[in-house]
Amino acid sequence: MTEDESRRPDSSSAPADLVRQLAAATERVMAGWTGPRMPFVPPATLSAQQLRAVLDDIAARRSQVEALRAQLGAFEEQLGALESALRPLLDWTEAWAGMEGAFARFWQAPDKK
Repeated sequence: MTEDESRRPDSSSAPADLVRQLAAATERVMAGWTGPRMPFVPPATLSAQQLRAVLDDIAARRSQVEALRAQLGAFEEQLGALESALRPLLDWTEAWAGMEGAFARFWQAPDKK
């Protein structure tokens, strides 16, 4: 193995090594800093990846909400159709109950006092 090959980072540990190297460089720079200590900020690429993941998650949730709206709209239409179909049945049932009551009163024996 040549010297260049030994310096080449393993692809699986490259991000972790990069973060460690950046942290060490930051520590060296901050050692000469006389102002207040600043916290370590991850590389911008990691922050961009995290932000992209958050934005992708938000987009996925918004599409889920849109799908739910469509499903609820279809369900509301079905409920409206069912209500329209049952309304005449209710009217007929109330009329039938009134007719049954009238016949029952007609055939009842008069009250004896």
